[in-house]
Amino acid sequence: MRPGRTKTTSFSLDEATLENLKALATRRHKGNVSALIAELAAREAKFAAAEAYFEKYGVPPLSDEAAERVEAEWRGEAPKKRRRRAA
Repeated sequence: MRPGRTKTTSFSLDEATLENLKALATRRHKGNVSALIAELAAREAKFAAAEAYFEKYGVPPLSDEAAERVEAEWRGEAPKKRRRRAA
């Protein structure tokens, strides 16, 4: 996952965060936490590029409600039904 030269660094994390990173690394990268962090950093760089694109072209950010709908769709949950107004 990390071709080429690498550089060693350190991070200060609380115990719960470290355990979560290790668990994710076990599931995704055969326990390689460095590979997981490299994946997360690459994903964040793509998000930053998308945010810059949206800002450049005047695309407004998602509302909290819209973000919740997207997250529910990712989880495979059915969308909440809207109530109809009485006529």
